[in-house]
Amino acid sequence: MKLYKELADWWPLLSPHTEYEEEAGLYLDIIRRHHPNVQSAVEFGSGGGSNAFYLKRAFGMTLTDLSPDMLRVSKALNPDCRHLEGDMRTIDAGADFDLVFIHDAITYFIDKQDLLAVMQNAKRHLNETGILLVMTDQFTETFQPATNHGGADGGGRGMRYLEWTFDSDPDDHMTETEYLYILRDRDGTITREHDSARSGLFPMPEWEALLQEAGFEAVFERVDYSTEPGTYYAIVARQHA
Repeated sequence: MKLYKELADWWPLLSPHTEYEEEAGLYLDIIRRHHPNVQSAVEFGSGGGSNAFYLKRAFGMTLTDLSPDMLRVSKALNPDCRHLEGDMRTIDAGADFDLVFIHDAITYFIDKQDLLAVMQNAKRHLNETGILLVMTDQFTETFQPATNHGGADGGGRGMRYLEWTFDSDPDDHMTETEYLYILRDRDGTITREHDSARSGLFPMPEWEALLQEAGFEAVFERVDYSTEPGTYYAIVARQHA
């Protein structure tokens, strides 16, 4: 996506980190219920580092992402965190962690074998008592077509977006999202950009079966956001005894 490459510098205006405070707090509550003693965590697909901005107050974090452009955004927000570039299916963060956290970046995988590779790599990064927390955007059981919009102003610039997510083929285990961005630069120049993405759409039993194959036992916990309509579940996975 352009948003994670040539438009990454606009990310803080499209999705300001201040909008993540509630959700990061909800994730921290889940983490503490399942592992009260987390001291170290690695995030796969950390993007602009907005969740890490809040979670790092509770434990040390290593942040990883495939996009060097998004890592630059995150480094500006989280200069105190270690950052690594790499694919979450194969990256080696070089340590055993109490927690592997994966936010919505995992939603972009449309092949189940890719999901399995991510889960297997997460397990390689955990110590014996470590847990995996996954916050995918959607399951077959919960998906609803949606239209969203937003954006913000800052630093003499402004950005607004329109986002439309839909499922044009119920049999292909995939949804599509179309984006329109309107960008106002410091000199007043207005530009418009179009972006597209595909996301995987799998039922909860398939997620559970893949995690089982990767060596985890999974539970699904409802997550209620005050500002996000829809139904969301966190996946909390413990390693097999």
